[in-house]
Amino acid sequence: MRLLSLARLMLFAALLLSACRNNPSSPTSPLDIPSVYDSTGYTANVATEARVRTELAALTAHMQVGRNMDSTLTLASLRSFWDGTTLQQITPLLYRNKVNVALEELQKATGKRTRYPWESAPTGDGGVVPTTNGGRIGYLYDENMLEMEQVIEKGLFAAAMYNHAVSLINTGNITEATIDRLVEIYGAKPSFANNERSTDPQRDRFTAQYAARRSDINDRNSLYEQIKRNLITAKAAVRAGSAYNSERDKALADFKLNWEKVLAATVINYCHSTLAALTSGVRDDATITSAMHAYGEAVGFLSGWKAVPASQRRITDAQIDELLERLRAPFDATASAQSFRFLSSSPTAAELFRLDGRNDPGVGVIERLAQIYGFTDAEVESFKLNWVAQQNRR
Repeated sequence: MRLLSLARLMLFAALLLSACRNNPSSPTSPLDIPSVYDSTGYTANVATEARVRTELAALTAHMQVGRNMDSTLTLASLRSFWDGTTLQQITPLLYRNKVNVALEELQKATGKRTRYPWESAPTGDGGVVPTTNGGRIGYLYDENMLEMEQVIEKGLFAAAMYNHAVSLINTGNITEATIDRLVEIYGAKPSFANNERSTDPQRDRFTAQYAARRSDINDRNSLYEQIKRNLITAKAAVRAGSAYNSERDKALADFKLNWEKVLAATVINYCHSTLAALTSGVRDDATITSAMHAYGEAVGFLSGWKAVPASQRRITDAQIDELLERLRAPFDATASAQSFRFLSSSPTAAELFRLDGRNDPGVGVIERLAQIYGFTDAEVESFKLNWVAQQNRR
């Protein structure tokens, strides 16, 4: 009788173990997460995303030809780097229309052969404000002192690239190749190089480049390291099978939020840079163009989120609109922003508190982003720095 009971118990245990193995919701052991990203098959898997990166780099390089005040760009040449590209195809119509307007504004500002008199903005079609006083090369602005190159390039980090990542995740058929594609469109490579060295073919670009800038290499919980772990974990979970779908889904949800945080932290960085230049007491071309270039990047990085479905981001439509209004660059006012007002020599007119809430902590872009994403005071202070430059990772 005792032997019969023991046999029944062993049979029950075997059936229970078999049931667990067949139940995708019951992993039999913790997920084994490697320390490095497996790059097997990577290059073949990311052909589409590599093409998008190449297309955005080419569009940006062509727009930057206009940074020389002696160079005239045609709208046809600009559009040849945009129309019919995969980059354009993955961009929602809302942001395609914004890019189209911005390209027209950018083209009109080129080839003026003399510095743009920012002191008189908004007048004329805009032009170049040189980075060296008396120079002929600088940043190219429309007549409102908004840099269209930044509205286009930096806006597409979210509007096109993040949107593409979301579409891959939402297919419902996530494979190891899918995770490779997320790495590529984010801007990293399998080595997660955490640098901007031109000699390193695995160097970070696009959002990954800004994640590196916002991350102290000695901080194992930096945004760069978190995203790296998110993607390694997601790939390990996919490889381990459907029993680990919950680990996969959490890793991908964290990846999306951390991507959003990287760009928000970068807006904070550029608001700090703008303020530093505008409050330096120097009002020459080099200082002003440095300030407004940083400002334009902040506008671009924020604008792109408006084209991402609200369900796929933490920041709401109302918060994006609120922040762009504080920057005097509402989403639908691409060609009629009032960016030039930040350049007023009158503190009352300049209203620099819109950037850092110096008179009211509740109204500055920096403080509002910290509230939305839960950044601590120490993190906001850290975001002032370009850690890549600080730690010689260029």
